[in-house]
Amino acid sequence: MVEKKHVVVGLMLKYNGPLSVEDFYREVDKWCKEKGMEKEIKRKSEEVKSKGKRIEYVVELWKNPVRAVKHMVQLRVLFDNVTEASKKSKGRTINFNQASVFVNIEGWLETSLTSRWTQVNPLYAFLRTMYDKYIWGIGQSITERYEGGIQADSYDLHKRLKSFFELYKIKVS
Repeated sequence: MVEKKHVVVGLMLKYNGPLSVEDFYREVDKWCKEKGMEKEIKRKSEEVKSKGKRIEYVVELWKNPVRAVKHMVQLRVLFDNVTEASKKSKGRTINFNQASVFVNIEGWLETSLTSRWTQVNPLYAFLRTMYDKYIWGIGQSITERYEGGIQADSYDLHKRLKSFFELYKIKVS
């Protein structure tokens, strides 16, 4: 029996300006390695339109801090009107992409309660779950105990991507 809880809902970031899509992918991978998370690409599509490319990138980042708990950060990114651009600065040519970006970050906490109790009888498991959730509300359940980590990771990724965009804007100008 798996219980999923939506901890961070709709953490968004919008950006319009210069960036490098490849550097963005590298930054996400670098953050993922620093946090000790695994990465699973759910969708990576590219569509060419008259105004430029439209790239959709959906990725799930996850780790298991404890055996029965799984932290998941879902990152959805939409690059719209991606065009190639270049600028000459200090005798060097800088190549970059110009795009409008929409980032959505969501945090999930997944707990597997099968390892906590012996699943001899489904009725016993149901009654035990109801008792733990609604009657014995003293203290924290295993789900509430690990919510802080996923919140911290989600907000840290948001801050990291925001600073990435700001630094790229400074780098190009």
